[in-house]
Amino acid sequence: MGSLHAGERFSFEMAMVPTDSVQDSLSSREWKKFKSFEAQLQSSQLSKTDKENQLTGYARDSLNILRVKLVAMKVLEEKNLLNRDIAENTSYYTTLLEKLKESEIPPSEYLFLEEKLAYLNQEALNGSLQLSRWMNIGLVLLVAFLGYMLFRQRKRQDKTILPELSKQETMVRNLILQGKSNKEIANELFISLSTVKSHITNIYGKLNISNRRELLENSTGAST
Repeated sequence: MGSLHAGERFSFEMAMVPTDSVQDSLSSREWKKFKSFEAQLQSSQLSKTDKENQLTGYARDSLNILRVKLVAMKVLEEKNLLNRDIAENTSYYTTLLEKLKESEIPPSEYLFLEEKLAYLNQEALNGSLQLSRWMNIGLVLLVAFLGYMLFRQRKRQDKTILPELSKQETMVRNLILQGKSNKEIANELFISLSTVKSHITNIYGKLNISNRRELLENSTGAST
């Protein structure tokens, strides 16, 4: 049996060797049914999409003879329908290719199908890798954002939580926040100026600050 070219109207019949074999007769009959179905679709009032879907469906599901099915695949290829059908029915075409490899049909006859499957599978793999890459980038950004928000929240909490000051240190701190001088604080608390300075040193150390301005900034809204 010679090479088959689905683009010619009588290519299948021309490819058949006249041996009068039962197999050749069945193949010819099945091919004529396919061409008849194709002709009926062309003359029908169906939409272009419906015609294409029915033709690809018939080629897949209604043809039983492997060589006839292969020629029908070439018809779909010439009508630019094969790529979409392979994408939608990849497992079917993978199985079909395996059956073709196990048959006596020359590999050159179905090479186009093998190459197309390999190309589309590679495209699908590349698409999956691209999607995975973007998902990983999104995950990294999300983790970074959550980490930043957690850091800000903890920093805000650290500002509002005062280290434990003694009762005397707390009174000194509050008087500083009221704008009192060291001398005024000493007079108000009935303690020496050196004691006031000692309390202020302890307050600065506990609050990790170095002057009154920083004390005012860090204590806004937190006076007791």
